Amino acid sequence: MSFYRALTRSLIRGYAAERAVVPWYHQEQVVSPLENFVKTTVYPVWFKYVKGPVERYQYEHLVAELRGYGLMLDDQHNDKEPVVERALELLPHDLQVGRYRRLMRAQEMYAKKMHLPLTEQNYDPMIPYMAPFIEEAKFQLQEEQELLQFHPWDRRLFSGGTTGLGESTPHSAFMAW
Repeated sequence: MSFYRALTRSLIRGYAAERAVVPWYHQEQVVSPLENFVKTTVYPVWFKYVKGPVERYQYEHLVAELRGYGLMLDDQHNDKEPVVERALELLPHDLQVGRYRRLMRAQEMYAKKMHLPLTEQNYDPMIPYMAPFIEEAKFQLQEEQELLQFHPWDRRLFSGGTTGLGESTPHSAFMAW
């Protein structure tokens, strides 16, 4: 028997034994007493008295800020992103006009350091009016990319002030010059 044949057989035996091992995510997790204490005692206190109140404060602050200027949460999307740009094209005319007017009113009030009167702040700014249009835009862009056989790695590294990594700030780490 040749050396390579013997080597191959020994490697195959080793691989067979290795494949018989159960992956870590299928094995039963052994929890130490310290981990058990942390999961049963520390985490509930942490979430009840620290994380929960902080997240609630951030949510309430965001809602108050949006109401103060008369905006909806979906008005805050960056309209330069391709998916949002396509979703804005899909919006019906009345929603487009409403969004535009809300943004212009907010800009003017911000410039004048004003807020909406409290009587006009009784609405829920968290209603996602653009969600179905964003989902439809995602499907459309995906379909176009499949039809054009586009892959993200096909982009040139640098073109027109933007790197292939989507970076557009001058003198950034991704720029070559």
